[in-house]
Amino acid sequence: MNISQLWPTYMYMETLTDIDNEKISEWILNYKENTETRKLTNQGGWQETISDYQNGSIFKNFIEAILKILEVTRLKTEGKKVSITSWANVNEKGNWNFIHNHTGTDLSGVYYVKVPENSGEIVFFDPRKIDTKHSFFQEEQPQAFGIQPEEGNLILFPSYLEHMVTPSQSDETRISIAFNVCVDS
Repeated sequence: MNISQLWPTYMYMETLTDIDNEKISEWILNYKENTETRKLTNQGGWQETISDYQNGSIFKNFIEAILKILEVTRLKTEGKKVSITSWANVNEKGNWNFIHNHTGTDLSGVYYVKVPENSGEIVFFDPRKIDTKHSFFQEEQPQAFGIQPEEGNLILFPSYLEHMVTPSQSDETRISIAFNVCVDS
């Protein structure tokens, strides 16, 4: 009997050690003080687009790390134009993001700049739109999968993958940078 596993979902996670998280935190918090939040999936908290990616910026190692990780993903980027759009997130106690995805892009991700204890998980949901719990084929996969991030974690995932951020229970601020990757031929 031949058995095939159909439609696997790849997720990539790396801990970056050569990023100056203190400088990035300071930059984001200063940016927050001078910029209104955009309102998308954030319930409380603050988020806004980052466009400060000139050579020599504090984000240089962050962008280089994303490009390096793209080399090992199944996303074929060689000889193609890669564009990255990103936004900063600042969450306080009680802030969270509801279930969403990033359709229209090729890959999405998040980098964790500052992660206090009990500041929330990122939770991913089974992309198959069926009730696997009551399916004839009993799956060994959960319908949701949560990751408790740590400072320096970079997580890449397919943009269609629904996810959310659970409410922060910490009295300290959590800071992350979310991003989308588009590959043009």
